[in-house]
Amino acid sequence: MNKIIPISTEYIRPSRNIELINLVNSRSSRLVYVYNHEGTHFRFFDALISILEFFNSGTEPEHTFTSEEELDAFLRDFKVTS
Repeated sequence: MNKIIPISTEYIRPSRNIELINLVNSRSSRLVYVYNHEGTHFRFFDALISILEFFNSGTEPEHTFTSEEELDAFLRDFKVTS
């Protein structure tokens, strides 16, 4: 199970932001990104290039969530590799 450590939040608009999160477990850690759209839709990105592609060309990520609870459960179990 991963520990979820928020690093920073960048606001695009008051109700839209990108969070940089460090996922840490006993063996390693990994930085990931979450786009929060008005607190009702969350998109998960495991690489900076993926979030750039989303904003530049509309490429949807593989993982999306409609609640913070769903997102948190996913982040706790996401496979962190070095």
